[in-house]
Amino acid sequence: MAQQNLISDQDKAQLKRTFRKDLKRNVRVQVFTQKPSIITIPGRECPYCTQTQHLMEEVADLSPKIDLEVVDFYGDSQVAEDQGVTRIPAVLLSAGGPARLKFYGAPIGYEMATIIESIKTISRGVSPLSMDTRKRLRQVNQDVHIQVFVTPSCPYCPALSHTAHAMALENPYIQADVIEVQEFQRLGQTYGVRSVPLTVINEHARLTGAVSEGDLLERVLEAGVRTRSDGAG
Repeated sequence: MAQQNLISDQDKAQLKRTFRKDLKRNVRVQVFTQKPSIITIPGRECPYCTQTQHLMEEVADLSPKIDLEVVDFYGDSQVAEDQGVTRIPAVLLSAGGPARLKFYGAPIGYEMATIIESIKTISRGVSPLSMDTRKRLRQVNQDVHIQVFVTPSCPYCPALSHTAHAMALENPYIQADVIEVQEFQRLGQTYGVRSVPLTVINEHARLTGAVSEGDLLERVLEAGVRTRSDGAG
């Protein structure tokens, strides 16, 4: 039985026009999921894996510049480990090299915009960040891990998510994960997520709400810039 389309024909037509106009170079999209099975293994439940794969297949079908790869999280565990994927479903976006942009969960509702805008940014090679932000991000010289917790019904989440992804594109020391917290409730409890968006940087710095590009930049610089005096004994 054929699966029902997740993207309406009207939205597909609009996205196809957008991709035709905006996509310049190929974008690699990796979907980490699990193979369907009639046997449910405790601890390996993934109720949104099939939906996420189907959704990203529909997106990839709209442009020849989107290269889709579906990865079995358990069957190809080494690939998952190499890419730093820790849970599924996961969508990774890159220009072909190491993927520093991740989306954990099904990118539905408002969060579809995060995926679309990040695909466009990677393909066009034109950052949505200000020139000053881009210049200052060059100072980052140690690892920064940005986690943005979101829900599909949050209208303020995509802009912050896209900003975090854009910062990861600017500097190889930065990684940005967008996490749909309703699908990963235990992780949300670990970080005490009570409202979204919530941003966590390197496990300790927390920013609540729709923070500005400038505020996020300052926290990233605090976490990621090591001066010579920092290592002095």
